[in-house]
Amino acid sequence: MKFFEKYPQLKEQEFLTKILADTVFSTMALEDQVVEMKKVKKIIQTTLEEEKLKGLQFFGS
Repeated sequence: MKFFEKYPQLKEQEFLTKILADTVFSTMALEDQVVEMKKVKKIIQTTLEEEKLKGLQFFGS
């Protein structure tokens, strides 16, 4: 079984962004590096957009 077959919701950009933001935010908080969740989400969205422009495909159609 392939990864995206096992976890099809990860193909959805909104869901993936939320999971990544929650993970990054909580990890940073554990290390006493508090950053606003809004800023974390913006960084993740920007990074995903940059990777899309480079031709890497994260999301299926």
